[in-house]
Amino acid sequence: MRTAGRLIVRIAVPGWDTFAVIIGGVAAALVGALFVSVSIRIDVISSSPDFRNRGAETLCLFMTVVLVAVLFGIPGQWRWEFGAELLVLAVALAAALFWLDRRASASPSSQPISRVLELVSPRTITSGLLALAGLLLVVGVDDGVYVVVPAVIAAMIGGVASAWLFLIRITA
Repeated sequence: MRTAGRLIVRIAVPGWDTFAVIIGGVAAALVGALFVSVSIRIDVISSSPDFRNRGAETLCLFMTVVLVAVLFGIPGQWRWEFGAELLVLAVALAAALFWLDRRASASPSSQPISRVLELVSPRTITSGLLALAGLLLVVGVDDGVYVVVPAVIAAMIGGVASAWLFLIRITA
């Protein structure tokens, strides 16, 4: 948009840029921490389809938060466009997590931590809340953006719990 020779940048969700920077940075750092925890236990994780797929689920959760941060930062989009992007992300996340969960459940590990990893993954909560936020924004409910916050929190807590369990609970 131009007004009297000046460029006006329209932000889809004004005031949320700091939130986007924080969650994007934290999630990216957690991706690194996940890689470290998996690499420490790589012999056990690589030989178990269950653990490989649970690790991929955790990576999906963290990368979803990074993508939410990227979507928040796109200038010049309308709120409904941001909502549509969240809907697409939620559907893609739900499909990926469902597929990874089915693969992990097909070959469960004999280690007790396997069941715990299955339980701490916030698959439904994260994808459901992102879809709800997107839907609310698409239909014009501007406060739908606040639903993104618990989705991000659920993804981060579930992902951190999984990464921690990979690090301390998987045995050789």
